Amino acid sequence: MIRANFSIFVLMTNRLKSFILLLFLSSFSYAQTNEASPSDNPSTEKPKQEFIFKPTIGLGTGMFSFYGDLYTKHFQSPTISRIGYDLSLSQRISDNLQFNFYVLFGKLGANERNVGTNNRNLNFESQINIGGLNLMYNFGNFLPKDRSASPYITLGIESLEFLSKTDLYDKNGKAYYYWQDGSIRSIDENDPNATQAYTLRRDYKYETDIREMNKDGFGKYPERTWAVPIGAGAVFKLNDYWDFKIGATMHFTFTDYLDGVTKNSKGDRVGNSKNDNFMMTSFSLHYNFGLKKDEGGMDKDNYADIDFLALEQDDQDKDGVLDITDSCQGTPEGVIVDAKGCPIDDDSDGVPNYMDDEINSPVGAFVDVKGVQMSDSLISYQYNYYMDSTGAFAKVETYDHNGNLYSTGLQKEYTVQLGIFKKGLSPELMTKFLSINDINTSNIDDSTTIYTAGKFNNLLDAEKRKQQLVSEGLTDAIVVYKQNGRYFDAPANTGNTTVTVNSNLNNKNISSNEEESNKKAGNEKSTGVKSVTKTKSSNNSNQALDNEKSTANSNAKGLVLRIQLGAYANRLSKNVFKNVNDVIEVRTEDGLYKYMSGSFTTFEAAAKHKVDLVLIGYRGAFVTAYKDGKRVSLKEAGATLRKKEEIGVNDNLAVNVVDKKLVVFKIQLGVFKNDPPADKLEKFNIIKGLSGETTAAGMNRYIVGPFSDYKAAQAAKNDITKNYGLEDAFIIAFFNNEYISVQEALELLK
Repeated sequence: MIRANFSIFVLMTNRLKSFILLLFLSSFSYAQTNEASPSDNPSTEKPKQEFIFKPTIGLGTGMFSFYGDLYTKHFQSPTISRIGYDLSLSQRISDNLQFNFYVLFGKLGANERNVGTNNRNLNFESQINIGGLNLMYNFGNFLPKDRSASPYITLGIESLEFLSKTDLYDKNGKAYYYWQDGSIRSIDENDPNATQAYTLRRDYKYETDIREMNKDGFGKYPERTWAVPIGAGAVFKLNDYWDFKIGATMHFTFTDYLDGVTKNSKGDRVGNSKNDNFMMTSFSLHYNFGLKKDEGGMDKDNYADIDFLALEQDDQDKDGVLDITDSCQGTPEGVIVDAKGCPIDDDSDGVPNYMDDEINSPVGAFVDVKGVQMSDSLISYQYNYYMDSTGAFAKVETYDHNGNLYSTGLQKEYTVQLGIFKKGLSPELMTKFLSINDINTSNIDDSTTIYTAGKFNNLLDAEKRKQQLVSEGLTDAIVVYKQNGRYFDAPANTGNTTVTVNSNLNNKNISSNEEESNKKAGNEKSTGVKSVTKTKSSNNSNQALDNEKSTANSNAKGLVLRIQLGAYANRLSKNVFKNVNDVIEVRTEDGLYKYMSGSFTTFEAAAKHKVDLVLIGYRGAFVTAYKDGKRVSLKEAGATLRKKEEIGVNDNLAVNVVDKKLVVFKIQLGVFKNDPPADKLEKFNIIKGLSGETTAAGMNRYIVGPFSDYKAAQAAKNDITKNYGLEDAFIIAFFNNEYISVQEALELLK
């Protein structure tokens, strides 16, 4: 028996040597095919890398399946296998090979139950403990390095210890007798007293030591042996630290005593001539203790040709500070830096000088990204905006049940208030205002105008615009919002000014921080305001009713071109400019009302807009240019003129630019919802030149005309009154088919 085991051991050893040689040759041949030829890439001896122990520990479980002398086919179904456990410690030798030390423990067993002529009933259970070594090959030289799964094969040697027992007695100590009818009884089937036998049930308690029982006369055979494990499976990479492995390993042992049955057993216990073997199918988790975060997937060969000494002397941003000591790499070329390579920041506000629009910000001041000091109101707004949980700063849209958006007339529109004026602007102040590209005007009454800059959906954008205007010298600018025709101070401001511009109200109120400023401006006689309310404020200059005081330091920047639509002695209604966008009205100190459209930065764009205006009736419209708060010539604005340029129209003279042919007069005889009364209808039928038209409100209007001259219209109206008795007939006027007052028509005809 010992000689047979030795022969098997020699055979398995030879096979193991052949397998390892095959792995070595395959790895070597693959490396040769990927190695550059000596002529193309002269070989350089790489420094030897120090071996570092970086263990991987694994813990798994699986099922033991027995292959031996029991069962007619000498193998066991995996469904009735017994559980086992394994613990492993691994060390990677190369990218392809890994050395593993492991221990296995568990129970191995089988139960053979045959009924009939071969009435053999054998069972055993063996506690096994294994310690072994193996090599794992993962085919890494044939697969991509960056992979999530790797197949593997293993081959090794292990020491096996087993203790086999069999179940011969039940819990009461009664021996099992297996009858041919398939039952287990208390007396042998051939015993004379067999009729007194009763049925037993196996308790599957393996109480009898097979070796000690010595039923086949084998004596004290060794319960230790060697085995050769050969396995295959796959490893799945979960992350840089964890792997999941699943596989199966066949353990070829050098003993035939695991089940206590051999070819030399007696009677119906005779087995086959092969050794007992078993297979473990398992899965396990493995953790790499030695892997560092920066080692995952890093190939050190990529850095073999890098000159690190040269890198230490490099200065990528050319600021005179080496990259290795440069705390602010990427500084723009030409920017002055300190010893650490960081741009100079003289006011220590966190914004370097080359990006700082305010070089000398106060120490400790809060600044924006451009280094400009932020106002208390802007800081307060940004804090409230960030902390808001009420929706006060949210954009609100309301929809009806049909999904239609309600009118936004009640929503807030933020703007920057530049001043409220009750008299006209001086030429200097007017040109400064017109140099602001987003200026707007609103009329409170016939003598009071509010000037604003920009229109914003949120307070933050308005505050930013205000800061820009303040930095340009408009120190009295404040943020307000317009809602339902009224202006209110924005929440972030400290003032408390309310301006009512609803024309339906009888009383129009202006609340000012400084009522006395009205008197200084000489405005107390010019307004129809019936009440002035004083409110306290920490800011004594929120409102600018004094024209000269409000913008003494203003300094609008850049070129702005506008199209002037005329200057008139009397204010014109919106209908005169109904087809024109972005119209602003500016009142001069001489009482003229100037109207302008558009805001452009290039002469080409302004000229195109002028042509569009000429085509719709403003034949005399002309381009005006403003730069850095001053009126400039068109040549300075970039225009190329075919004849000598005039200095420009005098801002103190009235100018009419409309096409007078578009101004007409008509005589209105009556407006009726249905047909006119019979007596009037009879008269209408005999009046020459009478026609009917439908008003915007859907009414029927009866008119005579048109007349291009007011005197002709007046004469025709007098004749109608005299000849037909229509005392309520009166003259109406139109410009470009839009209704205007007769006074406006006469103004446009001057």
